[in-house]
Amino acid sequence: MKRVRAITLAMPLSAIFLGILASMFLIALTGVSPFAVLKTLVTDGFGLSGKVAPLFMTLGTSTPLMLTGLAAMLGFKVGVFSIAQEGQYVVGAVIAAWLGASLDLPAFIAVPLILVLSMMAAALYGLIPALLRVKLGVNEIISSIMMNNIATFMLEYLVAFPLRADAGQKAQSAVINRDYWLYQFIYGSRWGLSFVIAVLLLIACYFVMYKTSSGYKIRMVGQNINFASYGGIRSDRVTIVTLTVGAAIAGLAGSMEVLGNYHRIMTGFSSGLGFDGLSVAMLGLSHPVGVFIVAILLAGIRQGAQLGLQISLSVPRELGAVLIALVILFVAISDVYRPYVEKLLSSRKNKKRSEG
Repeated sequence: MKRVRAITLAMPLSAIFLGILASMFLIALTGVSPFAVLKTLVTDGFGLSGKVAPLFMTLGTSTPLMLTGLAAMLGFKVGVFSIAQEGQYVVGAVIAAWLGASLDLPAFIAVPLILVLSMMAAALYGLIPALLRVKLGVNEIISSIMMNNIATFMLEYLVAFPLRADAGQKAQSAVINRDYWLYQFIYGSRWGLSFVIAVLLLIACYFVMYKTSSGYKIRMVGQNINFASYGGIRSDRVTIVTLTVGAAIAGLAGSMEVLGNYHRIMTGFSSGLGFDGLSVAMLGLSHPVGVFIVAILLAGIRQGAQLGLQISLSVPRELGAVLIALVILFVAISDVYRPYVEKLLSSRKNKKRSEG
């Protein structure tokens, strides 16, 4: 069991190491010192200096990644490779922007109401591909792509027409009531109450997944649906409920981005965070703790690339995306180098035994 856990943990770490190594090689070809780039990524992604420390900005940026990663993880747990988080994220954001600018209620009532209604709308939206998968056998990837496109075009229409605030060059909705803005610990960092909510959800998910009978059912359905059905588990129901809960969490990510950071929606608001959640879930080994760590890591790389590489070293910030893409690539081809990782772990274990 310990050997299996060691190998399971070593694979994503190896992918991250190889991704960084490959990125450093590409950087060296451009004439820029790879060590300077690596130092800049770390300093500007996880540093503690400055008026607003980069680490706090990274924590704020990681919040939606945690939630969309958690949503994708729940799909993986029931054996469904759903990529619908992007559309669900958009639906949650649209509902939050609309209600945030329309409601005239005390903040202590309005804010929870907006978050709950955003989650409910995203859950209903996520119920569609879940039912198509379970009841009709429709491939979840195809249905998810279609649902994402529908949500994106719906967003573009709403901000251009019914929700448009003015006749400015860029279509955008009205700013939500200032009383509904989620609290930020450090103004301008995006790190605030939404981060706490995300962490609490990860903790709750860990408890449910590994400490309750419901979590056991979810894991059994994902590992062997026939065995789960033989054991009396209603796999169809478990799958639908799990995917719907994941959709609600993705919708919560969108609504908290509106209430906590952007305070409105605009053309291009959909920034691919739903798809980034897939990367977080895969690199995080479909585990809440892994999702938490990887979300902060990827957010830090992106933050360091945006703040440091482009400004300090005149290196395009897209390099951060290249690094993340290479890490994902090495995860996808892990079967190629897995035997070497296993051999390395075995040799180290044997060496310790001989020394003992």
